[in-house]
Amino acid sequence: MNEFEWLRQMRELQQPVTPRNELWTRIDAALDQVSPANSVTPLPGKHARQRQAWALAASLAAVVVLACGVVWQMRSRPQTTPAVASNTTLTGKMPWKPSDPRLAGAAIELDAARMELQQAMQQAPDSSALQRLLQQTDAQQNRLRELDKQAG
Repeated sequence: MNEFEWLRQMRELQQPVTPRNELWTRIDAALDQVSPANSVTPLPGKHARQRQAWALAASLAAVVVLACGVVWQMRSRPQTTPAVASNTTLTGKMPWKPSDPRLAGAAIELDAARMELQQAMQQAPDSSALQRLLQQTDAQQNRLRELDKQAG
């Protein structure tokens, strides 16, 4: 097959094609055959109503269990706000500068992040996400201090 034959076949594809079977006539015929008596669904029986009642009871029980679990989790969480606040006042007094110049950039970034988190904590002191970020920053600073001790 050469290019000219291929182009000729492509032009033939652009011509309209009539379908072999007319779909809509078959659909109309099938709809006309359905009688209204066949289309009525029977009322649910005794067993179907019992299953619906059990499903409703099970879903209500699941909601109650979920609500109790949420309340229990909220009561069992320790309040960490005072510990974080005391942590920020103790370690936030003076920025730490490592003796190893390779760690100095990381120390500057962590100090800047810590200061931004402290400012955010002043605006939203009850934010658990900010408290977690502040604790993670503290852990990273402690790890950086350990690396500085190991390096020099």
